[in-house]
Amino acid sequence: MLLELAITLATTFMAPVQSKQPPAKTQVIYVKESKEPCTGVAPMECLQIKGVNDTDWSNLYTNINGFKYTPGYRYKLRVKITQVKNPPADGSSLKYTLTKVLEKKKISSAASSAIAGKKWVLVKMDNEDISDGAIWMEFDAGKKRIHGKSGCNNMMGAYTTSGSNITFSKTAGTLMACPDRDMMRRETAFMKQLGDQTFQYAVSGQTLNLVQNGNTVLQFRLEEKDGSASNNNWAAVGNKKWTLKMINDGVISNSGIWLQFDEGKKRFSGKGGCNNISGGYTALKNKITFTQAMSTRMMCGDADVMRRESDFLKQLGGRTFTYTVNGETVDLYESGKLVMQFTLESNGNDHQGNASNNNQWAFIGSKKWNVIKLNDATLSNSGIWLEFDTNQKRFHGKGGCNSISGGYNAAGDEIKFTQGISTRMACPDADVMRREAEFLKLISDNTFRYDVADQTLNLYKDGKIVVMFGMQDKTL
Repeated sequence: MLLELAITLATTFMAPVQSKQPPAKTQVIYVKESKEPCTGVAPMECLQIKGVNDTDWSNLYTNINGFKYTPGYRYKLRVKITQVKNPPADGSSLKYTLTKVLEKKKISSAASSAIAGKKWVLVKMDNEDISDGAIWMEFDAGKKRIHGKSGCNNMMGAYTTSGSNITFSKTAGTLMACPDRDMMRRETAFMKQLGDQTFQYAVSGQTLNLVQNGNTVLQFRLEEKDGSASNNNWAAVGNKKWTLKMINDGVISNSGIWLQFDEGKKRFSGKGGCNNISGGYTALKNKITFTQAMSTRMMCGDADVMRRESDFLKQLGGRTFTYTVNGETVDLYESGKLVMQFTLESNGNDHQGNASNNNQWAFIGSKKWNVIKLNDATLSNSGIWLEFDTNQKRFHGKGGCNSISGGYNAAGDEIKFTQGISTRMACPDADVMRREAEFLKLISDNTFRYDVADQTLNLYKDGKIVVMFGMQDKTL
């Protein structure tokens, strides 16, 4: 009897304790259309969930088995929640398993609608205030594309939104060198900051904030896309010749520096003192921004003229000014200080503009111009070149294999090629023949906008460089 009791007691105490597993429960939950940053064992993004009767969203630090989440949709799910036996230290004590998707609804973000179709100008990057208005973006909600200016260059890319998050991708830009080093630095930092990055974004009034890790890294302000209706002063500035009279507190007489503005093309042209200058501009309300300032590179005999020209181009390039028009005077201000003043020159001196254009063509006519870019192809040793006879208004050169010649007419910032002819020799190199045919087809009886900048002669179509020539001294 005692033996039986001992065996019974031993069996009782040696048997493992069978703890009861809490029963699984079924619950209906909502899953938010966007994840939020959270921290488990490491920084991560968590699904946001709440019960049917809850008002606040909570982080879910695990996955829902069998559930495929798509950002931008709000879900109503029936899930089975099971207690995990002996969960790991870094794991959840609950296991969520999808039973049924009860509802899936596309959520359109009010913030996303608020940024689309508008121009947003950068005013702050990290902790640096920016006031020149040179960096801006517009959002195309239909195509999910961005475009704008990164300072000196045009920029473009793609974006997607999910709840309060925005992700930029495939950002790219043109590759022009800016004369202003600070602008180049900001442009590089901006493109690096934006590229392939995800931000939380919020629109407050006329301000767009892009936030990472709780810090606003990029801040933009809303700007009217078309300031023409409220820009009555600009009618008094456009299509007239303005001569520089003061720069940085220095009064200048007979500076030889002047600008003219083409309202239709949003371009300016003029003289820096010795060299021809040109570029683009935008005028909105009482502000003007100069972009893409370029010049010829002739050496001047007068050192003071060269110094003033250098100061003027540095002051002008890629900058935004507040301007006022008072009778026959245009004043440009920066941070409330008058930095440049121009006075109106009567149209009776238009012959000076013609003389300036003649000087530019005298320079072009003194050089040999080799094609280094054709449409989107960069070429080395292309064998394609032109020389211009400015007296006869004729050009001649090589198309790569054959000799070519023809006439041209230049007026203002446009050139038209006419009566182009060539010899008809066959070349053994098929690529040379193809490029020659492409070049001849492009220039034949065609009109281009042109400029001379940084020892290149550039031909434009629809604002894009289609032919770029590199300068070379003529061989005697």
